[in-house]
Amino acid sequence: MIYKFIGNKGTFQVKNPHKYGLYFPLTDKDGTLLSSISPNLAGDIKKDNNHFLTAPISFVDIKSNLLARRDFFIKTPKETIRLSKSYKDTLEAGFLYHKIIKETKSLNIEILNFIPHNLAVEIMRIKVINKSNKPIEITPTSFIPLYGRGEKNLRDHRHVSSLLNRIYLDKYGIFLKPTMIFDEKGHSANEITYFVLGFQDDNLPPLGQFPTLEYFCGDGDLANPRAIEKNIPPVNRKLPSFDGKEACAAFRFRKKELKINEEVNYFLIMGLEKNRQKIKNTFESLNSPKKIESHLEETKKYWSEHLSPVQFDFGNRNFNNWLLWVKLQPSLRKLFGCSFLPHFDYGKGGRGWRDLWQDTLALLFNQPQQAEKLILNNFKGVRIDGSNATIITKEGNFLSDRNCIPRVWMDHGIWPYLTLRLYINRTGNLDILLKDISYFKDYILRKAEEINYNFSQKDYFLHTKDNKIYEGSILEHVLIQTLTSFFNVGSHNIIRLENADWNDGLDMAKDEGESVAFSFMYAHNLNDICFFLEKLKEKTKTIFILKELMLLLDRLDKPVDYNKQTEKQLRLEEYLEKTENVTGEKIKISIDDLIYDLKEKSEHLFRWLKKNEWLDAGFFNGYYDNKGKQVEGKLNGQVNLMLASQVFPIMSGGADKKQIKKIWVSIKRYLQDKKLKGFRLNTNFGSLYLDLGRAFGFSFGDKENGAFFNHMTVMLGYSLYKQGFTKEGFEVINSIYKMAASPQAEIYPAIPEYFNRQGKGLYHYLTGSASWYIYALLEEILGIKFTLGDIFLEPKLFWGNFFNHSIKIKFIWEEKKIKLWLMRGKKKNELYQIKSVVLEGEKVPHQNNRYIIKKEVLLKIKKKEITIKVLLE
Repeated sequence: MIYKFIGNKGTFQVKNPHKYGLYFPLTDKDGTLLSSISPNLAGDIKKDNNHFLTAPISFVDIKSNLLARRDFFIKTPKETIRLSKSYKDTLEAGFLYHKIIKETKSLNIEILNFIPHNLAVEIMRIKVINKSNKPIEITPTSFIPLYGRGEKNLRDHRHVSSLLNRIYLDKYGIFLKPTMIFDEKGHSANEITYFVLGFQDDNLPPLGQFPTLEYFCGDGDLANPRAIEKNIPPVNRKLPSFDGKEACAAFRFRKKELKINEEVNYFLIMGLEKNRQKIKNTFESLNSPKKIESHLEETKKYWSEHLSPVQFDFGNRNFNNWLLWVKLQPSLRKLFGCSFLPHFDYGKGGRGWRDLWQDTLALLFNQPQQAEKLILNNFKGVRIDGSNATIITKEGNFLSDRNCIPRVWMDHGIWPYLTLRLYINRTGNLDILLKDISYFKDYILRKAEEINYNFSQKDYFLHTKDNKIYEGSILEHVLIQTLTSFFNVGSHNIIRLENADWNDGLDMAKDEGESVAFSFMYAHNLNDICFFLEKLKEKTKTIFILKELMLLLDRLDKPVDYNKQTEKQLRLEEYLEKTENVTGEKIKISIDDLIYDLKEKSEHLFRWLKKNEWLDAGFFNGYYDNKGKQVEGKLNGQVNLMLASQVFPIMSGGADKKQIKKIWVSIKRYLQDKKLKGFRLNTNFGSLYLDLGRAFGFSFGDKENGAFFNHMTVMLGYSLYKQGFTKEGFEVINSIYKMAASPQAEIYPAIPEYFNRQGKGLYHYLTGSASWYIYALLEEILGIKFTLGDIFLEPKLFWGNFFNHSIKIKFIWEEKKIKLWLMRGKKKNELYQIKSVVLEGEKVPHQNNRYIIKKEVLLKIKKKEITIKVLLE
């Protein structure tokens, strides 16, 4: 690893951090202000895609773009020190602050940046200490280039939009308020003020300013600005020529003679806000070193408490601290969405549909009390045709697509049920299945096959023919997503790939593409939900569903021959036609009849997939391309193999034990890197594959073309553990930590989206692999499972999982803290079994070596913290 942990609260240090070109996220608890910052102080500060305080940046800007940096100059009689340059640097970072410590010949300089957890401003503190043996005169000047508009203006009327700038100077800084928002689709008045305010030590204002890039640079440039090199005098009042220019927060602070070991501090407060009075109030709450230090400590405390509901102690400081950053990642993606960090230079904010559900996995352990409300709201994004809105905003609103492109990802119907399943098992709340909520409705019809150009609804709810908002149960939403997919098959009777599945790079097989991989998961969900339906029968024998849905419950009326894809396709067409205008009428059906129908479908699909898609090569074919050709196997003298095509047959239970053994041999042979020990997403297909997707145009070893893609890797590990292949699962899961902590990764602690062929981590923080890693660790490895509110203990551990004699876990259950100890046995090469379980001093009885702690038993314990000790042998 390139970092060293300090203490046990996640704080780490990196020597010479500028070498790696990395970035670090900063935000408040609500994600109102979003920042990124690098060791050279590069990064951007923004509220959303339309409001950037500083210019939007991409990954390449970190090292190359001087306009992307929060800079500060310290001029002495002998040299000019530019803080964005590297000297003898050390990075220190924690939750959630970023500090660079510089050692020059004569000065020690500390640059601290953080966003208070409860304020939407970024604070920058520059501390300068004279470490020489004589006094030094310094002249300090800040330089923060201001942008003050939306991302698109970076290449769309950059100069013209700058003509809208209006600059206002203040005793403590600068306000930039453009007159308008420039948009050729429709201009509008601007209401946002962008600001930077500064002071020295105890509220001493700057001496003056250089408010525009033109005035700051003079006849020089950003590398040699005349304001610094030629001592151009700053101004204290606005000049007419400042309007319509690119602005900057370039503050000249007073000259100061620093005595030996004397310290001076400079503070910059940066943000954007509608209300000028609110800016003033915020500044007054931060206008002293003591106030800022207090906000820093409160921010550290907030993030520490935010991560506290689930705690791990493996007895190893490095791994424990690393897990803290992994636990933070789902929260960061909730706040940042899938945009707004330098690698994530796409999209316009918000999270994708898949991201939404997978991040909820972690929330169910960290904040289970919030999960029900979130799940209910998320399901409102489902359309009546089984597709869904693809983007959800920070405010919880749904959008058809981030780029207004009508498209469908065929795997989107899988993840909501998997999350709902975990929620019900975690809480025992079966009643959620019967709660009624609305559906999403927009201009996209028939799974994006048709567009309603006359769509004129004022809202985005599904209405009945008599214009009432239609609501159906959560169960009905799940059924619609799953059943429409079951019938939506291609020429091989496999569920259609549509515009892509989990692998966004398989996006060029819309017409004839089919996904075997995720057909396995639909088969799983069809069967798995029957467990909850059996339990639901204890409350009610019947349910109500939309009348039109009976077309897809064909085993109850007008059965379809599942072996004939044309019959399936025609039945789906009939349903889609009927639901273009729903009646809203509901009918009552027996739960037993529903279970019968779903099991028939599941059994057929599993049987069909195993019969037709298992290859003599020892793995499953996972896809058909846009010409209807088999994608995987030994083809044209080479082996084509994709990891996802094997993960989901294993996860779903569709692959039997013999097949899993053969799949593992194939994965080890063809996908595991012999040096780095990680597992690639696919073999090298060797050429562009325009009949399957863009992925194969990427360089091999990057992104969706053969990278070590951690989301799929962790799902492979989870799947192997789930089916009892614990040593294999451990090898896979352990490869993620080993690669993340290796020097080759060149990353801060966390799980990146992927590692490239050199083992370098890329796309930091905003990845679903973190949620799945915590989920796999808790449920499959440590064996803390839930069944309808009961705790079922089934650890799958052996000697290699332990750093010392025990593993300690704390988690929240029904507002109680559960403290679980797993104590190692003596065996070194075999899977441990539970010898005994002790709950608050009392032995827990077992049934056929299954240890289940009933919900009612835990509720009877009046203590707020409950201890469970598990002795392994």
